[in-house]
Amino acid sequence: MPNGGHISCEYCTYNRSTPGRCDLFGVETGPFVLCRAFRKPKQSHTAARSEWPMLNRLEPGVVYLIDNSTHGIHEPKPRWRITEA
Repeated sequence: MPNGGHISCEYCTYNRSTPGRCDLFGVETGPFVLCRAFRKPKQSHTAARSEWPMLNRLEPGVVYLIDNSTHGIHEPKPRWRITEA
């Protein structure tokens, strides 16, 4: 992937209906944004979590900012928390 080889919302299946905006949470997507729901097109959630175990550490309903350097990817920082109105 162009962002250093790491997953991000920019390449997620939920960034396809309206490119640049998450279909689930409505936040802007990009190479430095990631959430637990990430998966490649046609990939199941189970397969994605098996391929990238770090997804299991992320909280549901939270969108994270990630640093796609070799070390920073493992310490995502919460950016948006989705709550009920």
